[in-house]
Amino acid sequence: MEKAKKIKLFIGLFYLILISVFLFFFFSKFSFQEITSYDFIKKNRSYFFELKNTNLFLIFTIFLCVTILWVFPFLGFGSPIALLGGFIFGKWIGTIVVVLGLSIGATFFFVSLKKKDIKKLNISFVS
Repeated sequence: MEKAKKIKLFIGLFYLILISVFLFFFFSKFSFQEITSYDFIKKNRSYFFELKNTNLFLIFTIFLCVTILWVFPFLGFGSPIALLGGFIFGKWIGTIVVVLGLSIGATFFFVSLKKKDIKKLNISFVS
């Protein structure tokens, strides 16, 4: 099998396994009725708010690293990260950490493609 196909297969399987494990643990702890109620969101918002207030630097650093990993090796899109960053940190700190993490991850991705000689990948940026 071609190397590019193996990489695509690995990324696809990784996403599938990661989402499956997350959903399994999430729905084993919470029911569908709980997550659709507003009380559930209010209760967990206060939990994240308390966590942020006690360990802001630690949570900021962990979220930044997860965002960089989300973009660079796993090629994730930024919408879930932006929503989660705003939910946890608020609009200003959330904007800073999301933009910083997505930019650093995209820069790492660009540099890694530049080292692999982008001409070999047959990517056309002009339609």
